[in-house]
Amino acid sequence: MSAKRRISYVIPPPTEPVPRLELPSFGASRLGSAGPLLIPANDNSPDDYPKWSRHPRHRLGVNALALDYSTQLVGRSAPEGILYSGGRDGLVLSWDLQLPMKKRIPKDHERKSSWEAMTGWADDGMDSEEEEFPITSSGDILGTVVGTVDRRKKATKNGSPLPYEHQWETNLDVFRPGQPSSFRQCAQLHFLTGWVNDLCLVNYNQTVVTGSSDGILKAWNPHSQISSDPSVIGTHSDYVRCLSYCRDRNWIASGSFDRTIKLWDLARSSNPEPLVTLNPTDATAAKSSVYAIAADPLGHTIASGSPERVVRLWDPRSGKRTGKLVGHTDNIRAILISEDSRYLLTGSADASIKLWSLASQRCLHTFTHHTESVWSLFSSHPSLESFYSGDRSGLVCRTDVEGCPDVSEGECILLCQDTHETAIAEGINKIVVLDDNLLWTASGSSTIRRWRVPQRRAIRARSTPFDPELERHSIPESPTSTLSSVRRGHGENSSLSRSLRSDSDHIQREKGEKGLLYGIPFESLVKLTSPNSPFGFYSSSKDRDPEIATLYSAASVMSVPKTNPRSPIQSTFSQPIQHKQAQPRSDTVVELPSARALFEDREIAADAIPLYTEPDDVTRGDHGLVRSIILNDRIHALTVDTSGTVEVWDIARCICKGKFTKEDVATASIRAASTTSSGGRSGDGVNERERSPREALEIVQERIEREVVVLPWSTADTKSGVLTIHLNERCFDAEVYADDVGFVHDRYVNDESKLNIGKWVLKNIFLGFIREEQRLQRKRERSNSRDRNHVHDTLHDLPKRSPRTNSSVISSSKMLQAVAPTISGSARSSPLLTPMIPLNIPKENALPLSAMPQLPTIHSNDATPMPRRQRSGTMDSLLQSSTGTPKEGDYFSVPTRRPSITASTPDEFSAWNGSSKTETGLQTPMTPSGGLMGRLKNFGKNKKTAADSLNTPNVGNDTPTLETGPEDSMASETKTPLQELLSRPLTPPPSNEAPLHNLPPHITLIISEENPPSFTTLYRGTVNSAGHDTPILEEVMPVWLLEYLLHNKLASAPPLVKISFILLPWPNKDPDGTQLPELLNIQQSKLTANRWLRVRKLVNHVQDKLDRFAASSPTSAATSPRSSIESHYPHGQRPPAEELYEILCNDVLLPLDMSLAAVRHYIWRQPTELTLYYRLKRPAPS
Repeated sequence: MSAKRRISYVIPPPTEPVPRLELPSFGASRLGSAGPLLIPANDNSPDDYPKWSRHPRHRLGVNALALDYSTQLVGRSAPEGILYSGGRDGLVLSWDLQLPMKKRIPKDHERKSSWEAMTGWADDGMDSEEEEFPITSSGDILGTVVGTVDRRKKATKNGSPLPYEHQWETNLDVFRPGQPSSFRQCAQLHFLTGWVNDLCLVNYNQTVVTGSSDGILKAWNPHSQISSDPSVIGTHSDYVRCLSYCRDRNWIASGSFDRTIKLWDLARSSNPEPLVTLNPTDATAAKSSVYAIAADPLGHTIASGSPERVVRLWDPRSGKRTGKLVGHTDNIRAILISEDSRYLLTGSADASIKLWSLASQRCLHTFTHHTESVWSLFSSHPSLESFYSGDRSGLVCRTDVEGCPDVSEGECILLCQDTHETAIAEGINKIVVLDDNLLWTASGSSTIRRWRVPQRRAIRARSTPFDPELERHSIPESPTSTLSSVRRGHGENSSLSRSLRSDSDHIQREKGEKGLLYGIPFESLVKLTSPNSPFGFYSSSKDRDPEIATLYSAASVMSVPKTNPRSPIQSTFSQPIQHKQAQPRSDTVVELPSARALFEDREIAADAIPLYTEPDDVTRGDHGLVRSIILNDRIHALTVDTSGTVEVWDIARCICKGKFTKEDVATASIRAASTTSSGGRSGDGVNERERSPREALEIVQERIEREVVVLPWSTADTKSGVLTIHLNERCFDAEVYADDVGFVHDRYVNDESKLNIGKWVLKNIFLGFIREEQRLQRKRERSNSRDRNHVHDTLHDLPKRSPRTNSSVISSSKMLQAVAPTISGSARSSPLLTPMIPLNIPKENALPLSAMPQLPTIHSNDATPMPRRQRSGTMDSLLQSSTGTPKEGDYFSVPTRRPSITASTPDEFSAWNGSSKTETGLQTPMTPSGGLMGRLKNFGKNKKTAADSLNTPNVGNDTPTLETGPEDSMASETKTPLQELLSRPLTPPPSNEAPLHNLPPHITLIISEENPPSFTTLYRGTVNSAGHDTPILEEVMPVWLLEYLLHNKLASAPPLVKISFILLPWPNKDPDGTQLPELLNIQQSKLTANRWLRVRKLVNHVQDKLDRFAASSPTSAATSPRSSIESHYPHGQRPPAEELYEILCNDVLLPLDMSLAAVRHYIWRQPTELTLYYRLKRPAPS
């Protein structure tokens, strides 16, 4: 089957203040007009500023962040930092940080301690300073990794330069707190297709790679001087959840919900096949989805985490599993791997963070200071001895154990809590940190916050002079601290604890401050648990069980209550701690011991106070739309945004007509609840509950929606935070009366005129395309020389007219261009075959290169990759959809013979309808098998690749391809479907069928092709650019759309469905009243009519029948109701039918503009045959 193509248009957010609306009263009648009941509010105060009028911003939650502090800008002596953010709206934005930077001085990372020593595993022969792991050749992958690491460590000691990406650092001497960030660029990488779940910087920070929920990996070069759309690297069959970049081997790994990990060669983005695919043992297991991955810098190990609660280790060179780490009790959400490939750090939904040794494949320590699911981890420390963690409650902690002999002597600071504007924590999706000075957080909101970070503990300790004489003046330990020391089992490390206390006292005496430890308030510190004796189960490392750290994690989870979470140690010692804490409050008033005592007993971050309550800078986002619903008139839609505001949209005219505030919706909900309750007080608690977007839409829909019936013609979604309308070939099913959509006094329509909504909308959004085709035809008629070759010439003009196609990237007018990086030393090796991604080079040296048919094989480190010229990509999204083997059903693939089938949409009243009638036979007579679609499939078929045939198509080529058949050999002798359409006189839709109206100029138009699990974008433009993009649109438009726009022909006519009903006189119970006769006989009382027939037509029918009845019976004509009514009108004028008669159903008086379908659906509500009654119109009650 051919891949389906759809037309989408994005309604832009309003740039002017939107009027505030008032909800109708509960229970108000909704019969009558088709449009929603919109009442302007009395207090209609305008907004503070137009929404989204300055520059693009995120509209939905931000999922991914990446920092670039190595790219220099033109006119700047040093980098100033660029932050990249990816969100659920499918956008990738870059921000100029404007931070002062300086050259980083290489530091000697001689380790004073190791994780094994800090966690008590050093006695087991794990001392990394003295042990050298031999390089084995028997397939011992871990041995190979460590052996290579030893060589790397020796090279580092010999003066190996820093990586290019880390050669700059923040200049704190001139740094100014609160320096704002500014917008730089916006790329619509996955706009309308899916969330940006992760992104990373590659190619010396010159390329951004993203993974999305649409299953696609894309690469974007934001600093390229040649403007080009992002390119597709590869695809998964399900969501791409995480990415990891191997810097030394220049490949990127992607983890997906399709349970696979794929490695992609970044230099071969034109090749859609991955280098390696890592598959789980059971590919059908429900919990094998990959949520987190990490690759070591050497490209020898990949670690992955999934809901199956184990960390799996892979060797990407062989594609085999090398081990698994068991210990977590819930989904693993974040993974870090150390620079020396020795340690692994994992964060899990079980609220724990585990440190693993890759050499021994066991857990060295479990950090339990979080009580919520750990969602994100970050560390720039080579050995992960200082790391940041963020959890679901929005808490961000920094754990620093660098230089400590024991983990319990380390420092854990609660830095901040990132909450939403409504004070609701959304969870930390991503953390990035710059030089342990500044930290950025991405949460469930569209806002990015930047926080100050105190320097590392070791730096702060060195900056404070220590006097050993002050040790004898240390404060005696309180009973609480003594209990804490015994509980932690310090033993020989107690002297170090006293020295830390003495140092803390020295700081307080020097600065005159109290309650500080190395400059950090005790209330923001969390005590790290000792790995030596968390429960007192064992005292010596000689007797340690290798699985004890794993069991400790499980115990942590099981002992955390939901209401008041405490750590395992606190729950174990809950009674003594409460007893000891109660005494100092009544017996002592010393502030410092109290603060320190509380710190000694605080083992979870939830009990601490954040060090910073306000961010250093805020990059604000917009309130994006999160849910939508199209009302039953099919012209209006409701949306609700992240702030709870409900807006009303006209999706045909693409405007916002008004809004209901969150408070109005809450008030309406309370009143509705109190009205339906017996006591009237049940609504008191409704205001306390936060309403979901679905509930907010339902509340407003119930109040304003009219009782009308119109067939659906489109679908709406808010995937990218904006309202998007999608149309396919069934968009011509819906028809409405012109006066129902505002055309009351239009010269092209009258009261009985009907409009096809799909035809009306498509003509207006593609009006520029229609006018351009008419202009080209007039030009051909004048010259007559290019009549036969118009399509061929138009397609050859495509590369000349396509520079505007890069509409997916928006740049700031103040953006400074980036300077190409200068790489010194040997370049990085490629994984298997190819050189690196081309760097940003001067535009005058960039020449378009054709794709190589085959690349030579390059082994491991033999290649010296060099920057090469960048390929021109003017229609990258279109090229990517057509590269390689033609897809099944592609318009350029081999056609197949099959009969044309016209399917009708099942009618929503089919259970009640009588005979239905569907129009057929609308196929173009000149098309062979498959109709016009079959002709278009043969278009441009030749030996070239799909990408070449798109740019330089050989239409009408006499040389057949290898797959030619009888039908293909005829293609060169006959016109292609597009040529045939353009050779005939154009007859676009007339104005009486599709009236024109003004549209906002920045409506985005998108034509996409179905490519599960999402759609592939073939064209992106605007309403204003449709005329300029005529050559492109001719190629990507589906045939049904071309036939309608150029010749006003529909692929399938709207379904014609009729309703049978019985029309009887109203039984008058008043003996003095007038009883109308039946319409001749009972057989004619049962009628069949189009279900869109209005009640007004029935009234006219009743008048006509009664007039004929009166004329055929002269004896009763004088006494008929008709004669008595006419006596009140001069000269025997016939009064209008609506002034004489009225129609009822179920004792409900029907409005004249109501259709039979609406009567049956909203008033009759029975499966039996519809019964209507007519009577003389009664005077309205006074």
